[in-house]
Formats: sequence, C-alpha cells, structure tokens
Amino acid sequence: MGDSSPEFDPEYVRFGEEIRAQLKELGEDTQTFSSSYDPADRGWSSYVTDANAFFAGRRIKPRAWRRHYDRGLCARLALYCYNLQKGTVYDFGYICQLHEQRHRSFTKSFITCEAVNLADRSPLTFETCVKHNDDQVTYVPNLWWETHICRVEGSEEADYEWDDRAVNDYYKGEMPKWLSNEDQQQRSYVVKQSELRNEKNGWVHLLTEFAFFTKWNGPLSPGEIEDCRPLITQRVVVETLGDEGEIEPSDKLHAPNAIFYISFECGDDLTQGSYRAVVRKTMDGKPGHMRLEVTCQSV
Repeated sequence: MGDSSPEFDPEYVRFGEEIRAQLKELGEDTQTFSSSYDPADRGWSSYVTDANAFFAGRRIKPRAWRRHYDRGLCARLALYCYNLQKGTVYDFGYICQLHEQRHRSFTKSFITCEAVNLADRSPLTFETCVKHNDDQVTYVPNLWWETHICRVEGSEEADYEWDDRAVNDYYKGEMPKWLSNEDQQQRSYVVKQSELRNEKNGWVHLLTEFAFFTKWNGPLSPGEIEDCRPLITQRVVVETLGDEGEIEPSDKLHAPNAIFYISFECGDDLTQGSYRAVVRKTMDGKPGHMRLEVTCQSV
C-alpha cells in the first residue's frame, strides 16, 4: 500500500503542543522512559483493562504503559478478527510481550496478550502480528493496520501473505467520501443504538478509537490520545455490496468486508471536537487476516 507525506502543518503541531502543556497543568504523568525500560521488571502488568471500566471510560492501567496505547489498539484489532472468524467473544486483557520489526514504510508488531472469555470469564493467551504504518506516517488523517496472526498461543502456523486478489475491487483504491452518492446509501444499514450498546458489539467503539487515533497521531502521543477518552460513538452507517451471505440488513454489521461511516464526539478531551470517520474493513479469508484503513476529520 502506498504512502504519501503531506506538507508540514505548523498550526497542527502548535495545537498538539498546547494540548501537552494543558495536560501538564492538569497533573498528568510526565515521567519518561528509555527504550530499554520495561515496567514488567517492576512487577507491573502491561496495559491492563477491564471491559466494564473501558466502556465507562475509566483509566485503570499503570501510568507507565500509557505510551503503549497504540499497541493495545493493534492487539484488540487482532482479537476482533479472531472473534469474528471463530464466533467467540474474547475481551482484551493485557499485553504480555511485545517485539517489533521496523521497516521504512511500516512496522510489524508481534504481540502476546491475555484475553478473557466474556461468557465464562476464562482466560486465554493469544499471539498476534499486526502490520501498520502509524509509526512512519504522521500529521495525516489516513492510516492502515493489517493483522496477519491472531491465534491461541502455541497453535497452528500462520500465513503472513495477504491475498489481495481475494478482496473485491470495490473495497480497494482511494478511500470513499462520506456517503457521497445515492448508490452508497442504498447499500447501507444504519446501526441501531441498541446494537451500539450491546457489549458483544464493543468492537464498533474500537473502530471509533482507531479513527480518533488516526486524526491525532503525531500532534499527540499515544498516551495523550488515550487520555482523550471516553469517545462518544453517535451514529454508525455500514455499507457493503451485499454479496456475502447477508440475509437481513443488520447482517452488514458483521460482514467480512464493509465500509463504516462513523460520527463521534470527544466528551472529556481538550480538543472538544466532533468528528466524522470512514473506516474500511477487508478480509482475504485467511485465518487471522484483517485490514483496516481509516480516514478521519473534524466537523
């Protein structure tokens, strides 16, 4: 996937610096860590969350791991892929290990994480691999993530090669505009508020987090972006071609290939903004494979 760097926007950077200054005034943690620093050495778990606390927007993670919020997003995306393919309801717990390969145009994050089955609260360890470009591209409202692995620890070998031919051309190329024509609207389903509140659809709010992260990646650090939660997902419209076993309009919500149009707000953050995001999700049919492409803008 090609990446392009926009012109440097000093106003955008200035706003990010103002946010940082205000966070300091509010008493946010300003401790810095070297690249070799590992909170696990001090007996801390990495990026601990709880499902109910997450939906309530409370921060209950050790402060030192705020900077790994972006890698938590990667792990949660891979787990969403696993749940969608397996029909399970595992909820992200915490990161156990993180190893990375950095390339010129992308990073590969190999993440071992703990998850909990919402049905019986039983824990399970997962191994994930997510390819992403947010480390290499900043100051642009257009990022992508691609999961290659999400499997139970010690299970079958993974296929790292994405099969682009398996994805319909409609879901490729430039990102679509915001419901710009009548054909798009006829192929769409407006997600009900009751569906947004359903705990099993918590991944919809995850897409909102990816959108907000895409908007502020660069001007704000991952920890500062996390501090802007909770985000309020107001309206979600899902568009599909309707050719993948969809019987009811609501089936679009769980289609393997879909485009999400998300309106949301930041209820508590210093940006106090309203946003529109377009999130394109595609899958090539291989276990553990999902691609997410995101654009987001203020309104």
